[in-house]
Amino acid sequence: MLFKILLTDKSNFEKSLKNRRLAAIGLLCVGLTGFACYFLLVPDSPLSQYAQGFYLGAASGITAGALILLAQTQHLITHPAARKKAQIQETDERTVYIIRTAFQAAGCITYFVAVAALFVVLPLSMAAFKALFSMIVLYSVSFAASKWLLSRKV
Repeated sequence: MLFKILLTDKSNFEKSLKNRRLAAIGLLCVGLTGFACYFLLVPDSPLSQYAQGFYLGAASGITAGALILLAQTQHLITHPAARKKAQIQETDERTVYIIRTAFQAAGCITYFVAVAALFVVLPLSMAAFKALFSMIVLYSVSFAASKWLLSRKV
């Protein structure tokens, strides 16, 4: 869904599909890298069972998602009737508004839950606190930078 929002251009839907296909191939490379790490690096490492399972699970999920996105996108590229239907559906103003509003709400909820989680995580793990705090800072900086860039464009 995120790729559909980020990579959909109303004026040139076919170009959007080609960009989406490239993104799917990039994700597929990430998933295959995860598999390579799991099979080449993880067996000889002192990682816990949980961490080893994360490599396999994340690599499997990313690879499966990339293959599904790639197949869907390739189908739309090669079938004009399906492409036309998808273009109408994905560029519909009501649908775009709903999806963007949902992403905004999810971003707000995630941000405030992460800030509240800082209070819980701090006494338990300084490393987890720093990681969570870094993500909050990254989110805040990227929001400010995006707002600044968009204000210059619009």
